[in-house]
Amino acid sequence: MSVLRRLSKLDILWLGFGGMIALLVFSAVEAYQIQTSASRHSVEIHRRFAQKGAALSQIRRLLFLGSIYTRDLFLSSRPDRTGVFKAQIERVRGEAETALGELGRLTGPNQSTSELRAHVQGFWSNLESVLDWAEGSSPARGFDFIQREVMPRRNAASALLTAYTEANQSAFANSQAEFDGSRRTAAGRLVVILGLSVALGLIVACFSVVHAASLERESVRRLEEVTRARKDLQQLSARLVESQEAARKRLARELHDEIGQTLHALRIEISHAQAAWKAGEPAAEARLEQARALAERTVETVRNISLLLRPPMLDDLGLGPALQWQAEEFSRRCGIRCTLSEDGLADALPDSHKTCVYRVVQEALHNCEKHSAASNVRILVRQAPRRLSVEIQDDGRGFEAGPEGLPAGPGGLGILGMRERATTLDGSLRLDSAPGKGTQLTLSLPLPEAAGTAAPNPEEVPA
Repeated sequence: MSVLRRLSKLDILWLGFGGMIALLVFSAVEAYQIQTSASRHSVEIHRRFAQKGAALSQIRRLLFLGSIYTRDLFLSSRPDRTGVFKAQIERVRGEAETALGELGRLTGPNQSTSELRAHVQGFWSNLESVLDWAEGSSPARGFDFIQREVMPRRNAASALLTAYTEANQSAFANSQAEFDGSRRTAAGRLVVILGLSVALGLIVACFSVVHAASLERESVRRLEEVTRARKDLQQLSARLVESQEAARKRLARELHDEIGQTLHALRIEISHAQAAWKAGEPAAEARLEQARALAERTVETVRNISLLLRPPMLDDLGLGPALQWQAEEFSRRCGIRCTLSEDGLADALPDSHKTCVYRVVQEALHNCEKHSAASNVRILVRQAPRRLSVEIQDDGRGFEAGPEGLPAGPGGLGILGMRERATTLDGSLRLDSAPGKGTQLTLSLPLPEAAGTAAPNPEEVPA
């Protein structure tokens, strides 16, 4: 059973087709062997029957020849009739012995053959005894000998030959019946093999149809996934363009409204302070103090913009302090308690991994602030020798997950952006949520062998 689990569907199909072909080949070979054996057996049965019949006919013919030669002996007036009779009897007796030997070879030693041989040999011995008194005997005595000695012995031998012929025919019929039985048995075995081939063929066909239907369903599902992914990517690209434009607009507004106006006011205050100082007025000191306050506010604005684009502490202090600052800022801004826990987090991480983790946490906290209505958020960052994982869990209202773990209904582009960041680094992002049970987001990223040696990639504009 464990071997079947290790086999793929394609391997099982190959095995099924191979077994079916093997059974068909075996059935063809078996059919050929059955046909060859049947033909050989049938020919052997008919050959033995014909040979036995020929031997019996030969013996019967020789017995009649012996009787005829005896009759001719008594009817002939030739002076050498006894010599001719002796030569004739020796010849036919020799032929009869040969026929009896062939019959014994075909049937094997048995009582019927022995009895027939005894009668035939007695018949020839009786005919050969005529040579002792045939010279000078009268035809009447010869006729009496034929009627009293030759005819009964010949008839007895003929009766045995008739019985032997009937037995031969009966044996032939039995052999034919046995042959028919063995042929039916072989045909039944061949039918079983063909039935197994058909059954295996049906099983393989059903499995092939089921497998083809499964592949078709899988292809349709993959096509739907690709179509959905393409649509999501289009939405994500549009969202990215919108985010970039919004970020540029926000940055331009900040530069113009905050920094530009502050610098303009600073320039005016410096001009007023310079004029007051030249005139020796005491208001110069107050003007300079106002200019210093404007300069500090400008520095604070520049710092906020810099933190919005990319926090310097991510490069200066590392991922842990940057996440801690982000959690504190989130708690301060939203009033939601946020705790950060670290387990084996090292400073020497690739810049791409630090950026990915920071932006995913930033987006997750943004979603939590916007949608979850949570009171507590927990962030756990765990680093193993070859993997970095981040868990972000809240106790908010949660949501009903749709396909691919995305929220049901419109939206979810922020999650798509996080998943795209994870996929770029060959990582994964899993989202577990249910209505009323909060939400847990898990980010898993593989680490290179030499963590921290990867070249930093350009910072992306946050979504």
